[in-house]
Amino acid sequence: MLVHQLLVKNLPFVVYRLPGEKDPVCLIQTSPRLQQFSLEELEQQKGFVIASFNAYKTGQAYVIKPDFIFHNLKLTNELASSLNDFPDKEFQLPEENNFIIDRENYLSQVKELVSKIKNGEARKVVLSRVTERTLPQEFDFNLFFDILQQSYPRAFVYLFHLPGKGIWAGATPEILLKRDGSFYETMALAGTQKRPDTDAVLHWKEKESEEQGFVTEFVEQQIRKNGIQDYKKFPVETVKAGNLVHLCTRFHLSAEALHGRTGQFVTALHPTPAVCGLPKEKAWQLITKTEKHLRHFYTGFLGPWQTNDRQHLFVNLRCARFLKDKVELYVGGGLTAASIPENEWQETEDKSATLLSVVEKMRNFAP
Repeated sequence: MLVHQLLVKNLPFVVYRLPGEKDPVCLIQTSPRLQQFSLEELEQQKGFVIASFNAYKTGQAYVIKPDFIFHNLKLTNELASSLNDFPDKEFQLPEENNFIIDRENYLSQVKELVSKIKNGEARKVVLSRVTERTLPQEFDFNLFFDILQQSYPRAFVYLFHLPGKGIWAGATPEILLKRDGSFYETMALAGTQKRPDTDAVLHWKEKESEEQGFVTEFVEQQIRKNGIQDYKKFPVETVKAGNLVHLCTRFHLSAEALHGRTGQFVTALHPTPAVCGLPKEKAWQLITKTEKHLRHFYTGFLGPWQTNDRQHLFVNLRCARFLKDKVELYVGGGLTAASIPENEWQETEDKSATLLSVVEKMRNFAP
C-alpha cells in the first residue's frame, strides 16, 4: 500500500534495505522538484544519492532530500495523515522503449569488441544489453519489493521513484564507498560464474581472474593517486550474490584520509572497470559507439548518504526500469581478449535471473 500511495502523489521517494539488515527504510521528499548536485560536492549532501552511468561525463547526480524517514513500509496513521496534505496527481509510467538486442546481434557485438581488445585498443570493455518482460496492469510494487528483499538478504535492495525519470528497482552486491566507523570500504568486484548447488570448491578460469585483477589494479591506483597512504588491501575472496558468485578484493581506507574528499574520490572511481572497462575513456568510447540502448541509471551508483547515520554508495547492478506495461532488465558482462561470445551471452542470461526470478514469483505476473 505504501509505494502505491506515494506514487499517486508523484513524490520522489526510495525504499531500501542494506545488506544483512532486516528492516527496510523509506525516505520521502515532499517537493516533486528533482534536486541535482555536482559529484565534487558529495561531502555536503544529505539524502539518498542516485547517479547515472553518464555521471562520468556530466559530473552531476540526483539526491532525494527526505522530509520524512520511516523504518517500515506500513502505511501508518502518521504517514497517511502527512500524505493527505498532498493532492493526488495523475501518475504515468514512461512509455518509451529502450533498444532490445537479439542474441545473434549481441554475439556480433562481443566478437567485434574482443577483436578490438586483441588489437590493443583496450584491455577490458563492459558490454551490456536490455531484456524485457510484460507486466499486468495490477502489478504490485509493494509485493515486488517484499519478495526482492526476502530473496537477496545479502544484497543492497531498493525501489526508487524520481518524477519524470520513472521507477527503478534492483539488488546489488557491489560497494562503491561505505563508511564503517573510522574507515571507508571500497571493493573491486568482477568475474562471474553461476553459483553451484553444492559447497564444492570453486575453480576460477584465467579470464575471470584477469578481469577482476584489472579492477583491483584500477581501484588501488585511484587510492594512491588521491594521496591516500593509510589503507589496507585484503586477499581476493569469493562473494555470493543470489544465483551467482564473484571475485572480490576489499580495501579499507582511513576515514581521516578521505575527510572532505569523498566527492573527489568517488569521481575518480566512477565508472570502475567493473562496469566500464580499461582504459576508462577508451572503454567508454567503445561502449557508446557499440551499445544502441541507453543505460540510464544502470551501472551508475546510489545509496543513503549522511542520512539515517549511513554513508553507503553501491554500484547499480542487477537493476530494472518499470514502464507502462513492462519491465526492462539491465545486464552486462566484462569482455577481455579471452572472452568467448556464447559464454558472455549466457552470463547476461544468468544475471537477468536475479530480478526476473522475483517478477516470476509474483502471483499476478503475466508471462
